[in-house]
Amino acid sequence: MSEQHSHSLPKSYWRLFTSSTVSNLGDGMVVAAGPLLALQLTNDSRLIAAVTFAAMLPWLVLSLPAGVYLDRHDRQKIMYRANLVRGLVFTLIAVSAANDTLNIYLLIAASAVAGVCELFFDMSSQAILPAIVDEESLELANSRLYISQIISNGFIGLPLGAWIFVIAISAPFAVNAVALVIAAILIRSIKVKNTAIIEQTNAPFSSELKQGLIWLWKHDLLRTLAIMLGVANMCGMFAHAVFVKFVRDELGLGARGFGILLAAISIGSILGGLVGESVSKRLGSTVALITAYVIFGLSDLIPGIFPQIWAVAISGVVMSIAGTIWNVITVSMRQRLIPPELFGRVNSVYRFIGTGTTAIGALIGGQIAYNFGLRATYLASGVLLLIALVALSPAFFRAAKIYIEPERTPAPPSIT
Repeated sequence: MSEQHSHSLPKSYWRLFTSSTVSNLGDGMVVAAGPLLALQLTNDSRLIAAVTFAAMLPWLVLSLPAGVYLDRHDRQKIMYRANLVRGLVFTLIAVSAANDTLNIYLLIAASAVAGVCELFFDMSSQAILPAIVDEESLELANSRLYISQIISNGFIGLPLGAWIFVIAISAPFAVNAVALVIAAILIRSIKVKNTAIIEQTNAPFSSELKQGLIWLWKHDLLRTLAIMLGVANMCGMFAHAVFVKFVRDELGLGARGFGILLAAISIGSILGGLVGESVSKRLGSTVALITAYVIFGLSDLIPGIFPQIWAVAISGVVMSIAGTIWNVITVSMRQRLIPPELFGRVNSVYRFIGTGTTAIGALIGGQIAYNFGLRATYLASGVLLLIALVALSPAFFRAAKIYIEPERTPAPPSIT
């Protein structure tokens, strides 16, 4: 990216960037400490997976109505309030864990409430970014947010959360609560363009919801990408939902080793930012996305066949590289292709298809692990992903010829 584009990012963006960095640091600590806490409360694969299921269920149940809600209300206030409520939830988890009054069922319930807040926050964040930066700066803005998220959440937050958990079980959740409050204050201070003002409407809720469904379903490219993402997220969650148990039982690692492994895997996302530009220029966005999907399938087979630390680390790094490139390209596509006044409800349909499936995947993953073993979660995921690739590729290539113009191909993540 040129220096000119770098200077085009306004102060409001950097407040959003700082807020994202702070909250992702705390979230990363919880991503590592949460599964460890669940594993300490129960050894049942189904209940461990249920924590992830509860956190992701809102994407399946609420994402569609949430999109209409976002188009009718101030997205900045929604983000602010969502972070405050999440901060309260993690405060309660920290206190109950410290007092030894927490059980797995309370953790599942708390995860569900936090998941609702995260849904509204994430969808508002994607919807508000085009009202903060210019269209030509979307890829740069998104990629910098992703790089910050990767470093603060993955490279720093994950090992820190696991290590602190060993010392004090409640500490990672308490730190996250403070981080979320700080992030909320920063969000409240952001100034957005007038285009972000939401107009009041008397249209029936159901008609606006239908409008978002119809718009996305008629858009060949975004519809196909949503389905591809939905399958990938569902299959990927088979193993992810019980990954902490896989690490302990199959790899023989403790809490500290779990955190180090997670951090090592996150390096792949950083590498995705470093090599993404050259890969995308050489392959083009169309081929880059298909290549990423091939990697999703193949990299999931590796841990199932070779349950070794090196195999899990390598496959995780490679998948993270592919995932970073996929995310930045497709998020920028949505922000460019969806009309601003429809973004909330159309993006909610996209996320319903693409992210809501994670809850289903967590539920299925717990059952696979319980009945067929932990390694089977990886094998099932890899096979289903490759089958989906064969089935969906023709539709994707047809749509890509129409909507992905060479001169408007979204740039990959870059940290230069």
